Amino acid sequence: MTYTLADLPMFGELGEERLRRLAALARHRSYPAGQVLCTEGDPAGHLIVLLDGRVKAGRVSPEGREVVLAVEAAPVAFDKTALLVDGPHRATRTAMTPVEVSYLPRAAVLELLAAEPSVAARMLRTLAATVRDLDDRLTDATVRDVPARVATWLVRRCAGDRVPLHAGQAGLGAEIGATRVSVNRALRSFERRGMIEIGAGEVIVLDRPALARLAGI
Repeated sequence: MTYTLADLPMFGELGEERLRRLAALARHRSYPAGQVLCTEGDPAGHLIVLLDGRVKAGRVSPEGREVVLAVEAAPVAFDKTALLVDGPHRATRTAMTPVEVSYLPRAAVLELLAAEPSVAARMLRTLAATVRDLDDRLTDATVRDVPARVATWLVRRCAGDRVPLHAGQAGLGAEIGATRVSVNRALRSFERRGMIEIGAGEVIVLDRPALARLAGI
């Protein structure tokens, strides 16, 4: 499904005329899977809005290993913090599927934030949620073992009974600070205990309460 700027939470309360003016300033692009949308360290001169598809955010460690920070699905806007402080992109974002993207000039976004308090308030709530998520992930990586971290990851993403592994078990491991081997070991243990079933590119949750107990949620 292809979204519009109006579907982005931060723009949800804008009037039609303001949205039309904003859309007129946007540069719309379509990219195939594998396309790099922005590179860590490059100037963040635009707000990148994902309107369709999924994108992986990653950074490269000093040893050359990619660390997956997140896998994000449309509709979402990237690197709001870098835009606000006029800094560089904090991660390299790569399309995992074909994507539709709009680039909004930084000046237009800052002008909108100054003119529309509701947009600024929604952006602040989004940034606060991001900080909270990063704090939770740092705490998990510091004090919890890998099975508890995997269980937490599954519970937090289990809206139904199926949790997609868009970046595979290696991507899951990178998100929680664990190796693919240790993630696979934890998943196989959960499967033997009847809590999950490992499918093709997904995990089917069979006993969410048991996972929640293991996660301490």
